[in-house]
Amino acid sequence: MNIQSDCLECLLNQSIRVAKNLNLDKDKSKELLDIASSCISKYSEVTPVVVASDMYPQMSSFLKKEDIYRELKDLSTLEALKLLPSVKKSIERFDNRVKGAIKASVAGNVIDFATPNHFDLSLEFEKVFDTPFTIDDEDEFLERLSNSQSLMIVGDNVGEHVFDKLLLKEITYLYPKVKLYYAVRGVPIINDVTLKEAKEIDIGSVATIVDSGVDTPGLDYNRASSEFMELYNSIDLIIAKGMGNYEALEGLGYNRIYHLFKVKCSVVSSTVGADLGSLIFKRN
Repeated sequence: MNIQSDCLECLLNQSIRVAKNLNLDKDKSKELLDIASSCISKYSEVTPVVVASDMYPQMSSFLKKEDIYRELKDLSTLEALKLLPSVKKSIERFDNRVKGAIKASVAGNVIDFATPNHFDLSLEFEKVFDTPFTIDDEDEFLERLSNSQSLMIVGDNVGEHVFDKLLLKEITYLYPKVKLYYAVRGVPIINDVTLKEAKEIDIGSVATIVDSGVDTPGLDYNRASSEFMELYNSIDLIIAKGMGNYEALEGLGYNRIYHLFKVKCSVVSSTVGADLGSLIFKRN
C-alpha cells in the first residue's frame, strides 16, 4: 500500500506525539517536527512503513534515545498482563478456544502509538468476544491450519504480543502437530515487538521466536534478513498482525497470508473496505 496524503499528516502527528510523550520543550519539539517533515518530503511511491523506518531512527538520533517508546512499551505489557486472567476465562466459554484466542489477539491490536485513533484496551475486551469480524476468513483459515505443518505469526505491537502468545498456546492444544513461529522486528521501531519483549514474556515456550531483521513497522521483504526470508518462504500459513504488516503486504496477493487487525485509520479503512474500528481477519 503506497503512502497517501493522509499518511504524511499521520507521520507528522506521530512526531508531535513523541514530543509530548517525552515532555520536550517548545524548541526541541519544533526541531523534532522539522526532522520528521524533512524526512517525509523525500518520499512518494513507497509504503508508509518505509517512510517510518527512515523517520524514527532520525528522531532517535536527535533524542539520543534508541528505543523512543521503551517506558510506554513496558507499561503496555503490564496492562496486558493484568487483563490476561479475565481474558483466559472469556476464551474458555468458546467451543473452539482458538476462535476465542483469535479475538483476544485482535483486541490487543488496539495498543498502537502510530495511529491517529486510539482505543481503550479494557473496553475493547468487554465487547470483542461478541463482535463479529467485518471481513471474516477465519473458518477458511482454520480449515487450512488443520492441514498445515507450520504457522508463523508476524507480530506487531508490544502489549498485543501478550495475547499473541495466548493464541499460540491455544493453537498448540488444538493443532499439536503444527510447528509454530513468532516473528519480531529487528530493531526498536515505534512500539513494535522485538526479540527483547518476546523473550521477556517467554513466547519461546510456545513457539520459535525469529528475528525478521526488518527495521520497518511492518514486514518489508527488502529489509528482512536472508535467513529469515528462507524460513518465511517455507511456512505453510502466516498470520500478519496489525496495520503496518497489512500496509507492507496487502498488495502481494500471497494467499497463505492472513491479516488480523483492527481498522484504526481512514486510509486503511478505504483500502480494506471496512469502517473505522472494524475487526478484520482477511486472506491476502
